[in-house]
Amino acid sequence: MYVELSEMRDGAIFLVFFVFFTLATLAVPIPMFPGSMMRSVYDALSIPVSLYTPLLDALANGAVYGFIIWIMFVLISRRLEEPDVKIKPREGKRHSRERSMSQG
Repeated sequence: MYVELSEMRDGAIFLVFFVFFTLATLAVPIPMFPGSMMRSVYDALSIPVSLYTPLLDALANGAVYGFIIWIMFVLISRRLEEPDVKIKPREGKRHSRERSMSQG
């Protein structure tokens, strides 16, 4: 059950930031990487610049930045998780005694 909740949370993080960066790119007319490079790709492929070009640039920005933030979230959340294996204090002492007796 934990895996399902984690995957849903990961998907929600990607979706929120994808929508955020897509809308921000459409709302603010400042060239942003990688969407700003899409125009050079259109020119190289001889694709005419059309009314849909800003939308494609915004979708590229949303996908790239949403993916980057999603990866960062996954890596940080894995680091913050505690390991499931715990050592009992008595067992640790017993093992250290056995080790010291075998060495001496």
